[in-house]
Amino acid sequence: MFSSLDLSAWLMLIVTYAHGVAAIAWLGGSVLHAFALQPLALAAPTQMRPAMSLIGPAYREIVDISIVTLIVSGLLLMFYRVQSDAATVAWVSVLAVKLALATGMFYIVWRQRRSKDDKQESRGLASRMLGYDALLAIGMVVFLLATLLRQLVEKAI
Repeated sequence: MFSSLDLSAWLMLIVTYAHGVAAIAWLGGSVLHAFALQPLALAAPTQMRPAMSLIGPAYREIVDISIVTLIVSGLLLMFYRVQSDAATVAWVSVLAVKLALATGMFYIVWRQRRSKDDKQESRGLASRMLGYDALLAIGMVVFLLATLLRQLVEKAI
């Protein structure tokens, strides 16, 4: 079974694995933040402040590594799949939506970090809808679209 895989198949397996791990790391961190850390920080701000000051930079580093990995591996996967028979109109359409949402996620991270660097944080409705909380919802949709893309590829094979 493994002997039938050539070098490009092995490389794409590694790229696919890296892409999945990066997505899971970012999405999992967002789930942890939204459902565990944020409620604790709201319930006990004084006690959680020291922990959050330690967790924040580590989480930021995970997100940064995930973004770079997702962009590089995503481009490699996209160019590899576009050359195959699996690149149907449906596949390209789903990919376009996934790319648009992922780009939106990258923009949200950039925007939030820029506003924190400028010390101009607003806590209004627009800030919450386009803030880190939105990353979880968008990330779940992107993950669903990735699963749909996989199903379309398998159907085409």
